[in-house]
Amino acid sequence: MSEEGIAAQLLQESVGKNVLVKLKGRRSVRGKIKGFDKQMNIFITDAIETIEQTNNNNPEKDQESQIGDTLIRGDNVITIAVL
Repeated sequence: MSEEGIAAQLLQESVGKNVLVKLKGRRSVRGKIKGFDKQMNIFITDAIETIEQTNNNNPEKDQESQIGDTLIRGDNVITIAVL
């Protein structure tokens, strides 16, 4: 099975489950996968976006925002973890 086939199978098994999606740019999104397409664009419901705040001299708390339903472009995804 090709890498794309394995990724699609794993995503299919994750539909309806809560996931943490790490994105480029020190961002991540938590929510429930509702669906995806062949480009690995992912539709997430009840999403919460987290932006990592990094400052070498003064570490700040990460910023979280409730964003609801969202579509994440597959080319921005680094990792996906089922929670």
